[in-house]
Amino acid sequence: MRIAAKLALAYAWHYPARVLLTSLAMVAAACVVVWVVSGYDALASQFDDQASEYLGRYDLFLVPDAVEQSFLPGDLVDAIHNDPAVAEIEPVLQADIRVQTDRPDAFGMGGPPGGGRFSPGGPGMGRMPGGAARPGQPERGGGRMGGGPPRGMFLGGPKLVGTRARTPPYQLVAGRWIEHGDPALREAVISNQTADQMELGLNDEVLVISGTKEYRLKIIGTVAQVASAPTIQKASPTGRPMMPGPGATLGPAPSAIYVPLALAEKISRAPGRINLVSIKLRDGADAGEFRNRWHAQVSRARPAALLVGVEDIKSAMETGMMAANVKRQAWAATGMSLLAALFIIFTTLSMGVHERVRQFAVMRAVGLTRSQVAGVVAIESLLLALIGWGGGLAAGWGLLRIVSHSRPEVFTAAASLGTWCVMLSGASALGGALAAAVLPAWQVMRVKPLDVLSPNRAARPGAALLALASLAGGALILVNPLLVYALPIADAARYSIYAAIGCTSMALGFLLLAPAAIVTIEGALGPGIARLMRLEPRLLRSQLASNLWRSVGATVALTVGLGLYVSMMVWGYSMLEPFKPGDWAPDVLAAFQSGGLPDTEIDAVRHVPGVVSDRCIPLAVEQPRLADDITGSRQGNSVTRQDNVILIGLDPQVAFGGPQPLVAAEFVAGTPEEAIARLRQGRSCVVPDHFLDATGLRLGDRFAVVPPENPEHPVEYTIAAAVSLPGWHWMTKFSGLRRRSGRSAAMVFANYEHVRRDFDLKQTNFFWMNIDKRMGVDRIGAALQPIADRNLGQSQPVNAQGTWAFGAAMFGPSLRITTPVDVSARILARADDMIWAMCQLPLVTLLVTSLGVVNTVMASVRARRWELGVLRAVGITRWTLVRMVLAEGLLIGLVACLMSLAFGILAGWCGTGISQYVSFFGGMATPLVVPWSKLALGFVMALALCLAAALGPALLTAHTEPLRLLEEGPA
Repeated sequence: MRIAAKLALAYAWHYPARVLLTSLAMVAAACVVVWVVSGYDALASQFDDQASEYLGRYDLFLVPDAVEQSFLPGDLVDAIHNDPAVAEIEPVLQADIRVQTDRPDAFGMGGPPGGGRFSPGGPGMGRMPGGAARPGQPERGGGRMGGGPPRGMFLGGPKLVGTRARTPPYQLVAGRWIEHGDPALREAVISNQTADQMELGLNDEVLVISGTKEYRLKIIGTVAQVASAPTIQKASPTGRPMMPGPGATLGPAPSAIYVPLALAEKISRAPGRINLVSIKLRDGADAGEFRNRWHAQVSRARPAALLVGVEDIKSAMETGMMAANVKRQAWAATGMSLLAALFIIFTTLSMGVHERVRQFAVMRAVGLTRSQVAGVVAIESLLLALIGWGGGLAAGWGLLRIVSHSRPEVFTAAASLGTWCVMLSGASALGGALAAAVLPAWQVMRVKPLDVLSPNRAARPGAALLALASLAGGALILVNPLLVYALPIADAARYSIYAAIGCTSMALGFLLLAPAAIVTIEGALGPGIARLMRLEPRLLRSQLASNLWRSVGATVALTVGLGLYVSMMVWGYSMLEPFKPGDWAPDVLAAFQSGGLPDTEIDAVRHVPGVVSDRCIPLAVEQPRLADDITGSRQGNSVTRQDNVILIGLDPQVAFGGPQPLVAAEFVAGTPEEAIARLRQGRSCVVPDHFLDATGLRLGDRFAVVPPENPEHPVEYTIAAAVSLPGWHWMTKFSGLRRRSGRSAAMVFANYEHVRRDFDLKQTNFFWMNIDKRMGVDRIGAALQPIADRNLGQSQPVNAQGTWAFGAAMFGPSLRITTPVDVSARILARADDMIWAMCQLPLVTLLVTSLGVVNTVMASVRARRWELGVLRAVGITRWTLVRMVLAEGLLIGLVACLMSLAFGILAGWCGTGISQYVSFFGGMATPLVVPWSKLALGFVMALALCLAAALGPALLTAHTEPLRLLEEGPA
């Protein structure tokens, strides 16, 4: 192979520009992998230290082996306590609570009930860093709160941790540890995570709320605790994700409020129950041996329990959600870079083979074997791959060093070139190179010595071959939709089959369609591009098809990034559509979260200036659990697979009757008249249409719910009608309609009086109303605030999301106003940010692959130097040549845009279908949405990159004298 290596190096020396451009593209592709994968390496490097830090002063934790809340069996705890190897054992009770502070700007949860009027503008609320007011937000003195997520906001909230320990489990960084002598003391120690997020210090007070009970605690100390906790990972039997929340932790929650165990039992109303045991072994005892010795007994315990040590915690961190997300990003970056490398190198090698057909024929004539000439191509590909891999590692390392020093907040740990980083970048470079060399090497092996007499012209596939490839490609493309939507496949296996077979077959199908697409699109759009560029159409005839393999490589390389960008946009905005608040929702939802209104205040609300009195109704709201698992929540959760519903009692005539009903929902089963009559008669209800799909129920069927305060007496409701309620999830998320934490399967409407009686609701906490738009929400909220202030009382059980200071407007400590317009704006803004974050990597890939277009255009110009020289000799101007070359680059971009559009729409549509089986946000009918305005950015970027790639070769050709162009002759 020495001869093959010398020939490959000689070729690289002879075409330095081509090698340089290809190497730069490979370096950029490898650098993308380095950048993404280094984040995982940095995260993984912390697991050992974090696992030990998470254990604190203990060696093992005993925890319930369940995602849902459960408690540990007392006999097991006593048995472990009596083990001679145990030096210390500490029972702990962890409970979910809500927390409020005296300073609303610190936590953004509305402040304590009974407090005065709020003054927004503090950090994280209506003001930006530096003290400047946010645009559109009030200065101090107003009653409304808004703005982005406050700095002191926990998505899950801190947990109450009750302990009897005399020594803190982690290092005490401020203050002192809690005392256990006086049960009347209301003192607490908080983790540093809680202190930072809530902006709390020593001697500050917090209000802890559990159910309807409130307890004020004084902060006396702070302990240093790791920032995240590993959780117990569970998979459902059907393959659906089990996501009732962040999951049961393998130890203490990282955001914790420590109190004496007796006080925690009183607050949580769980005396004698524990759900965590911290175990410290005697000196010399081996934690691994202890765990193995107790494994059998612990595994037989009921309820089920786990005994976890440092290796278990490390393993949980490695398989946790954060690590899994970073690993998925690493694999995605590797896959996209591998495809980019494949098509970039394939284009370069294909051009080289086409230009050197006669040279390879001479080599064969002087005695080189087929394997030797194929070795030349293989060595060329490996040379490009090694340059790209080494250059990518060097460039990536330099970029990491620069960013680590200039922006240390970007990486939570020292970023470096770890094992994963080196391996995956090498796999993308070398794997793509070897795959790209297969077809060019096969073409070279077919060269005969007599081919030295023929000109260097690429063989164009015949019409029959193009038709056959197109038919095969179309058949392969159909496989994916059939797997997702048509074929009966078990839920647990559907996603794996989709990923392994469906996605692969669709990608291969579009690859087989690419040659015919290039020929067809060139014939259809070529004349129009020629007229746009003021060129003779015959000058653009068959420019791409004249060397089809080269054009396929460049076009498909661009489609790798652009197609994924389109598919992510289509998938993201299609999945968003069912969650956007629809026109069915009334103008305003007013929530009185502290205390509640007696019936005598209902007329006062209706007669507030700006409220349309005959379109204002009180709501009776409860969030009961379903008596039976009719949604299949135990088999795996999705948005519609939950174990509870939000039951709203209202006046059915005002809500659904008349030409302008307050709740303008579309009835998809039953009629408004029938529903109103049934709701008035007895325990009937109106449900969302997706609830019928999830449960299999129909009109006239019954389902039972369990009153939270009277669980022994379930209540049955009969389904009278079904309506379409897009966006109800987010309306309940921000408004506080979810009375308790956790997601719900549906929003169900029933008669106001029946719901109040069934669930013993004495006061009214919610009103739906239409308003005079000229008055505005601020003025109406200010007019409603005195009614709320004179009826303050015990805080109502509201989920933590319903107490955030964004997504709604707060007026005083109690009144919260939510509008569909505000909720929709918040959702769209958040969705735009998340979808754009997903699409950045495909656009970076598009930028990388555009370097391959430069090579393609340069090769096309080089192959036609004599033709271009003839055109210049017969009077074609330099500017006309420039337009010709630019038109070719534009054609490549248009072909890539059209192929990416077709691929992206189909892939996005299949993605929304498979999301019903594997995504938590599945379970609802998802329409296909094509966000043309968002896609335009990618298409404009692709066309601009293609024109920029063609500009250099165009100008270089235009400034070359005609005699120089004619030197090489027609061969």
